[in-house]
Amino acid sequence: MTNPIFWDGVLRGGAAALLLLLVCNFARDWRGGLAPRFGLLLTLGGVSYLTLPLMNAGLAGGWQVLPPHIMSLASPALFWLFAASWFDDDFELRPVHGGAVLLLVGAGLVSNYVWVARGGILLPLAWRSLSLVFVAMGVRIALQGRNNDLVEGRRRMRLALSIAIALLILWIVGSEVTTRGWPPPVAWRLANAMAVLLLAATVAFSLFGWRDPALLAPPVRAGAAVAAPEADDSALLARLQASMARERTYRQEGLTITAVAAGLGVPEYRLRRAINRGLGARNFNAYLNGFRLAEAEQALADPAQKEVPILTIALDAGFGSLAPFNRAFRAANDCTPSEYRAQKLRD
Repeated sequence: MTNPIFWDGVLRGGAAALLLLLVCNFARDWRGGLAPRFGLLLTLGGVSYLTLPLMNAGLAGGWQVLPPHIMSLASPALFWLFAASWFDDDFELRPVHGGAVLLLVGAGLVSNYVWVARGGILLPLAWRSLSLVFVAMGVRIALQGRNNDLVEGRRRMRLALSIAIALLILWIVGSEVTTRGWPPPVAWRLANAMAVLLLAATVAFSLFGWRDPALLAPPVRAGAAVAAPEADDSALLARLQASMARERTYRQEGLTITAVAAGLGVPEYRLRRAINRGLGARNFNAYLNGFRLAEAEQALADPAQKEVPILTIALDAGFGSLAPFNRAFRAANDCTPSEYRAQKLRD
């Protein structure tokens, strides 16, 4: 029972079992949006990574190992896309995202099957550096919008889970830098299997402990019905809406939900809950942009302001610059501000 190969198999088997449970969990919500789909692919990448050494040992590195190897090579990029689709409600999948995954996988295949065979280390180091870039981008997405996240359960879990996944990938990529040849040393395999098992247990415990169905749900479309607010939040929402409508609080530059909660004299968590459950908003900036866009649309349709530059209208409404205004306006109206103004003035 002290054979390290035995314990390596036990650790990998336990981690793979937990990851397969996560695969089933994400597969169940496959139709719910991009986040469950990328979560499914990411966990499959983890299963592939765990089973790859065993397949190499049993199949002598034949072609059968190529599919799981590709999945494991894609894991850093899949983590980035999972973070983007889960934490960024405005994320849209584009061809460039698929190209980034193919770039990482292609570089990894060349590095592992061509360059290493020639004894070189330059490309393997470049591929691992690229993997770290994808990990860093995923962590950045998780950190960047955390304060504006109105889904309280997602806000609590996003930081811990993302950093845990990032640390695991950093550990694996970093440990591989010091490892040459295949199969890797048993001590290296044991350490990595233990790291994956701990992460899989953490993620599984967190996911299966969630009770809020909104955590992985896609954003609510404009005009869609939302759940009625809790009774004790109705008065708070009325005060909030009055502050936005009469005082135009949304115009303040760099306005945060912390400042709004302080101005209303309520705990920040309660204001988050009221906006999320009562109004269906999942992001505080998106909530503010609704008021800003309404003001900008009114100004663009006003003949008396037809000579006012669009940048001035955007800044007066509370947008920090023209670029985010254009993006938000186009997403809401399917046209540019200039096209909107021309159409309204013509009508």
